[in-house]
Amino acid sequence: MDNEQYKNLMWHLRYIESFLVNIAETIAPGGICECPICKTKFPAFVPFTFTPSLPRLNARCPNCNSLERHRKIYLLMQKLNWHRAGIRVLHFAPEKIFYQLFKAFGDIDYWTVDLYPEKYGDMVRKAVDITNITFEDDSFDLIMCTHVLEHIPDDNKALNEIHRVLKPKTGIALLNVPISKIPVTLEKSEYNTPELRLKYYGHSTHMRKYGLDYPQRLRNAGFNVQLFEDINDKDLIRYGIDKNEKIFWCWKD
Repeated sequence: MDNEQYKNLMWHLRYIESFLVNIAETIAPGGICECPICKTKFPAFVPFTFTPSLPRLNARCPNCNSLERHRKIYLLMQKLNWHRAGIRVLHFAPEKIFYQLFKAFGDIDYWTVDLYPEKYGDMVRKAVDITNITFEDDSFDLIMCTHVLEHIPDDNKALNEIHRVLKPKTGIALLNVPISKIPVTLEKSEYNTPELRLKYYGHSTHMRKYGLDYPQRLRNAGFNVQLFEDINDKDLIRYGIDKNEKIFWCWKD
């Protein structure tokens, strides 16, 4: 067995171990977990990881593959009663789970966009640079931009563009990023290499590490900002949601 085979074997053993721990420790009260998106019920969510390290427990829906943040965003969308016939939705870097949700509505004008549409096959409707959005002012009722801004070199310009195309008063923008517990966002030009970004930001393609000042960065772009906290402890377990995952919604006057 070579080193690569050994690493793969150890990764799978850790995955199985974490799954067994997950079943034992994160099972919902009454023995049922439920994905609010696909409505499937089961004993526990399964672990998930992007890297060959100890997987995140209680993370992925075994049916629709939604992750913790997807389920929390979905619950927020339900709270906001987002769907109305005829609305326009702008979705950057569309996640498959939300793409399927929006496509099921035949009465909305749904625009899936990305700077590199070839990565998404037929899921992306138009190539769009988030720092130079080719749509008119005040034109979208809902804008989805989840775990995108941390990859954008000039996130202030991107936020200003999103603010420009969002409808005033009634428009909603869901602009969520991974947030660390550091007080101020870490962003230094000297870290702009894949190796240093991985070291300091946690990912080789992240351009910064957002801190607790992220809501103020949104306000600086002109948004009103509200943190979504309206989930009780029982439902956090039931829906497999990390209570430390900060989900905001934004609107403009």
